[in-house]
Amino acid sequence: MPGPLDGYRVLELTTTVSGPMAAMLLADQGAQVIKIEPPLIGDSARYLGSRRNGVAAVFAVLNRNKNSVCLDLKDERQKEIFLELVDSADALVENYRPGKMDSLGLGWEVLAKRNPMLVYAAITGYGPDGPYQNRRVFDPLIQATTGAADLQNKNAPELIQMIIYDKVTALTTAQAVTAALLQREKTGRGQYLPVPMVDAALQFNWPDAMWCRTLLGDDIEHHGELAEYFQIFDCKDGQVQIILLRDELMELFFVWRGSDLHKDPRFATLPARIERAEEFRAEVSKLLADVTCDEVCEALDAFGVPVARVNTLDNLHEDEQIRHRGSLVETEHPLGGRMRMARPAVEFDGQDVRTGEFPKKHSPIIGGDTRRVLEELGVPGAEIDELEKRDQANAEALKAAFAQQAEGTAGPPE
Repeated sequence: MPGPLDGYRVLELTTTVSGPMAAMLLADQGAQVIKIEPPLIGDSARYLGSRRNGVAAVFAVLNRNKNSVCLDLKDERQKEIFLELVDSADALVENYRPGKMDSLGLGWEVLAKRNPMLVYAAITGYGPDGPYQNRRVFDPLIQATTGAADLQNKNAPELIQMIIYDKVTALTTAQAVTAALLQREKTGRGQYLPVPMVDAALQFNWPDAMWCRTLLGDDIEHHGELAEYFQIFDCKDGQVQIILLRDELMELFFVWRGSDLHKDPRFATLPARIERAEEFRAEVSKLLADVTCDEVCEALDAFGVPVARVNTLDNLHEDEQIRHRGSLVETEHPLGGRMRMARPAVEFDGQDVRTGEFPKKHSPIIGGDTRRVLEELGVPGAEIDELEKRDQANAEALKAAFAQQAEGTAGPPE
């Protein structure tokens, strides 16, 4: 059965991660997503990270269940075709720099006049106004601005080793789009949704990363930073995360290991353990030096002490819970070959994403759905033929570019 967004049409004019992931979430939930890509290069994520046969892993994951239509929005006729697609769209997601869509004559005010029911989500780095509005934005810059790098290491700020705020923004955007579609049922009107990455990041960070900076004024009881509460300990064959915040759980742990360190005033209370965090970590790791991760998890599970093995990126797919849940799927991409990806976190009634075929449609080649979508729109076949000739010429140019790259030339053609 189709997902809850079956029957909704979403136009996507995005690149890299934040916009594509937002549209991917909508596509996974059943929306028809038409990804509008510029000629030749398309989405820059097509060239990001690991690739096989010209298919990038990042792009394959973030663009599943979508259709790709290649249009040059600077060409007046192709702009008209795009506007015809807007007429039947329920939502549009774009992550161009502020003012770009307006400069093309395709901004919110123009599109809303054609389709007052349209929900228009505009992802930007720092928002549509303000002193940073025209800055080029990458995820690490948002990490720097929002204090996330400082949070990792206050002595020498460090980046989180994933594109975290692009993905946070994607989740925020997808939720906002569906909420706006729900509101449209009540009001009969679409709306404009600006989604600045910096605002999405601050909202995401605030409850825990800023708990020492939320209450203002005097008479505040501070009990340490979040990072001081949790530690990873060494075992015989790896590492485990054990949550020893409560004194009685800490006592259970030490008694299990035949130690009386729970009586030691250095570790008897949570504030003491936080104050001597490195010393506490060393003592616990000594007690686990001859015990395997599995043995630790089995014993502490029985005692009700929170514990987990620290999986590596290379072995997490072997985790028994992840395997049991079917959280990851191995699939065959027609060009990229065998790959592994995560299934949607939420399964709606009748979707069967855990035992059925997933994804329904693999990431498309550039313009791979142009003919079908434009035929449905009623565009004359001769025009579509011309667009296909252009796309074929672009494909040949890309093949030449990849051949040059293999010989040492960096990147796709500009």
